[in-house]
Amino acid sequence: MALRNCEAILGSSKKRLGLNKLFTGLNILGLAIGLACSMFIFLWVQDELSYDRFNANADKIYRITAKLSDVEAAVTPPPLAAAIDAEIPAIEKATRLIPLHKMITAGTEKFNEKNIYCADTNFLKIFSYPLLEGNLSVALSSPEAVVLTEATAKKYFRSAEAAMGKTIYIDNDITGTSLTVTGVLRNIPSNSHLQFDLLLSTKLYDRMGNAGVWDNYAAYVYFRLDDNFKATPDAINAMERQINAIKNKSDQSGTHSSLSIQALTDIHLRSNFMLDVGGQGNSRQVTIFSLVAVFILLIACINFMNLSTAISSQRAKEVGMRKTVGAQKRQLIFQFMSESVMLCFISLAVAVTLMVLLLPVFNQLASKSISLHLLDMKTVAALLGTAVVVGVISGSYPAFILSSFEIQKTLKGVQASANGKRSYINGLIVLQFAISVILMISTLVVYLQLQFIKNRNIGFDKDNLLYVQMPQVGDLKDNKDVLNAMLSQHPDLGDYTIADHLPTYLTTGAPLQWPGMDPQKQVMASRLRTDENFIKTFGMQLIAGRFFSDDFKADDSSYVVNETALKSMGMPMAVAIGKKIIMNESEGTIIGVVKDFNFKPIQQPIEPLLIRNNFVGGYLVMRTSSDNVPHVVEQIKEVFGSIYGDYPFSYGFVNEDLSMLYVTERRMGKLFTVFSVLSIIIATLGLFGLTTYAVQKRTKEIGIRKVLGASVSGVITLLSKDFIKLVLIATVIAVPIAW
Repeated sequence: MALRNCEAILGSSKKRLGLNKLFTGLNILGLAIGLACSMFIFLWVQDELSYDRFNANADKIYRITAKLSDVEAAVTPPPLAAAIDAEIPAIEKATRLIPLHKMITAGTEKFNEKNIYCADTNFLKIFSYPLLEGNLSVALSSPEAVVLTEATAKKYFRSAEAAMGKTIYIDNDITGTSLTVTGVLRNIPSNSHLQFDLLLSTKLYDRMGNAGVWDNYAAYVYFRLDDNFKATPDAINAMERQINAIKNKSDQSGTHSSLSIQALTDIHLRSNFMLDVGGQGNSRQVTIFSLVAVFILLIACINFMNLSTAISSQRAKEVGMRKTVGAQKRQLIFQFMSESVMLCFISLAVAVTLMVLLLPVFNQLASKSISLHLLDMKTVAALLGTAVVVGVISGSYPAFILSSFEIQKTLKGVQASANGKRSYINGLIVLQFAISVILMISTLVVYLQLQFIKNRNIGFDKDNLLYVQMPQVGDLKDNKDVLNAMLSQHPDLGDYTIADHLPTYLTTGAPLQWPGMDPQKQVMASRLRTDENFIKTFGMQLIAGRFFSDDFKADDSSYVVNETALKSMGMPMAVAIGKKIIMNESEGTIIGVVKDFNFKPIQQPIEPLLIRNNFVGGYLVMRTSSDNVPHVVEQIKEVFGSIYGDYPFSYGFVNEDLSMLYVTERRMGKLFTVFSVLSIIIATLGLFGLTTYAVQKRTKEIGIRKVLGASVSGVITLLSKDFIKLVLIATVIAVPIAW
């Protein structure tokens, strides 16, 4: 009997949904867009939260970071790993990872590789990067061993199997090192904070004399805890104290630093350290977009409740008739809830279809490779659960309102609680438009921030600066005269300079010392090597002293510093010229002061910078005009080939490199814009439905007004003024909240 009642109620619900096709369609479309947007965002959030969790025992793996003065860095001294491994029983394994940037020769081809690391033998035993080819225990055991990823193996040797046992060369200079491929890894997962193409053995790095250097902060040090160790906050703090004690006992370099422990699963979202690996996320963005997803879903639910409540008067007699023939309140609630849930399931089907069609576009927009696993039971359960929850929430108020109508009043056509219902609908309209306005204002703020980043004066003229990477082998003085002579033969080439790094994102740093400094004070300074044309080519401002010059032979040991370096040392500019300073045990004299310029993303404060004379090559940077770039590139390529032979020729533009520093911000701006516009569309759909209902309800009134001479504009004003008033109230509420 109960089953037949349920079937009858569901059949009636289907019929009722068919009678109100316009409002049913608006509800389905609004919910579908809201569900699709929210699910896209939650997929993105899930991907951000999944970083490094594919590693077995990910909760047992930690990284050590260092704080030197006011600078926090992700790198620590290379000897630290072996020291803590030997002295702390709770650490099962400790390993080092040291970044390199090298030219690789494989067969007859050369490759300029940036994603290279030296790794300890036990690195692959701590992290879950499975081998396709090779033996885990011996893959990195030899100084001449190299492990490739599958993609790199195919690039060099066409397949993983063919790569095994092959020889590649580093730099291909007189002292070039030959390496044998001892393993091939599966391609690194996209949700790994570490992304690399080649792994070399740290035994090769140690052989260069770097093994016991405690003042060289160059290694990422990770460790895995013993399974019996309980990683409580107190235990982690105690281990930090142990690690610092070991470092202070072993480090006799005089470098003052404080070491901290960071969980592996926190690195991607909670890492704003200097010298960290690239591509990190932001926990604040995850929180913001999670709220955006909830807000969009809330707007869609409000649409449903508004439309359902607005048309409830049309069903008053139906409710009265059902109650007359014995329908219970719970049966009526079940009927209206079933209609709501049914709509949500239909909307969910539409939303999933939209997601399948738009997932490639979303991945491109978010720079992700997210996939939708519709056959996974957890995914199916989550989608169905979301539909049920949204259906219950969206249908709860209309269900309880409709089921509470009194029989006598509904059969007589008397509307119940009209004023309360109107206030309820108006309140929801204000709420959803307030949320939409907040999202739009947030989008505007992000846009203005991006414009500020784009147009801000960073201290040098970044436009029309073309650069070519040079080999960092040999002595630049050996070929600089030849390079100058050949470039001078091309009158179309503008000012040029040679620097060891581009001043776009300097990551090399070292302790700065000066006579009379406080022994307890630690100042970390970035460093850059350039030639005498650097200031002119980049359009920088020298505010004291002079820059490097070929006329002064002693300039090889001289320094040019920025304003922040002087402030960090407490040294007045009036007395700075001629003062002695030391970096990396290399003493020199300050000969000039350059006005501060940004050499890192502008979100980071300008740090102390020391500039030295360049004799190691690096990058040839040239000022060009926008109309002769192809011609200039061909001329430089010709000169480059004459001097460096078959070294790979590659070029880029400084302003494009700077733009790449803000990819995350631009991506956030695009996502914000898309979801804000969609929230407005969803809210507008609901407003359109309510307006349509109001017009239908007042058809006779409109007709009478037209007969009496009312204009079209007057009728439109009459119908829309109440809704416009609500939107204005929402804006007034939203603006201070967004501010």
